[in-house]
Amino acid sequence: MRTARTDENPRRGSLSSVPSLRALHCAPASRLALLVLSFAGLAGRTHASGHGPVYGLATPTLGKGSFSLDLAVMDRRVGGEAANMLRPMLAYGITEDLQVSLSLPMPLRVAAGLPPARTMAMMPANPDAEVLLGWRFHRIGPSVGARFESTAFLGFDYPTDAVRNDARTAPGLVVGAVSGYASRSVYAWAGGLYRRYMTPTGPATDHPGDVALYSLVLGYRPRFFRKDYPHPDWRLFVEVVGEYNGRDRVAGRTRPDSGGHQLFVGPTLLGLYGSWGLSGGPLFRVAGQRNGDQPEDRLRTVVNLTFWF
Repeated sequence: MRTARTDENPRRGSLSSVPSLRALHCAPASRLALLVLSFAGLAGRTHASGHGPVYGLATPTLGKGSFSLDLAVMDRRVGGEAANMLRPMLAYGITEDLQVSLSLPMPLRVAAGLPPARTMAMMPANPDAEVLLGWRFHRIGPSVGARFESTAFLGFDYPTDAVRNDARTAPGLVVGAVSGYASRSVYAWAGGLYRRYMTPTGPATDHPGDVALYSLVLGYRPRFFRKDYPHPDWRLFVEVVGEYNGRDRVAGRTRPDSGGHQLFVGPTLLGLYGSWGLSGGPLFRVAGQRNGDQPEDRLRTVVNLTFWF
């Protein structure tokens, strides 16, 4: 869920962003207002890095020493059932290219028997607590305000439920990578992510199906919104997300009514203003096949609020 502010004026954050000495010779009230606006703008531009698409993978990471707090509301429609989850995520920029995040599940409505789903690249829709490390290991800037870059992810998931679709759960590892391009007006990222359950080995053990996700994200920032703070900043995205679930194994036997592949497409919107961000949109199932007799996802919707500090 992140889009670095690579589209900003390269002079932002420098002394040129601070009011001139001539401007400071105005009335005390005006001088105070100018200072507040300047430092609020600097804070917004500094901390509003690391945000972007809702469902797909993206390359940007938080700035060094920056925090972000996300609060996502997830809705999933499967067959005639619905499931809802509230999920907070706290992230910290260790360096300019290395960040760590922690997200926790808060189920609002649980529907029994639903196939597991990742839904968002940066936060799972399953009841797992997750720690995720992102490392931007490659970055090339061909021109001012534009860059090609790549980011790798490594995470650890700990399930808060003991049994999921009749299979005993277990902690797991998450690995992923994404590459792409970002400029002042155009964004494009492609990547994939894999979640592996670390279940015990043996002929009669349980193993929930592993989850693989791949995504393609295309974004556009309209010319009208290519302005400096305090003007609002909006970006439009089209997100394509594929999700593959392996078959569950219960007591050593593979369940025929488990696993499969689904493909989703949908428009999302990202709005930024100072140190706040709001993103969201629907994903519609357009293709795929579930194994056996399983309900199929019809619609996934996420609304995410972000605050940088």
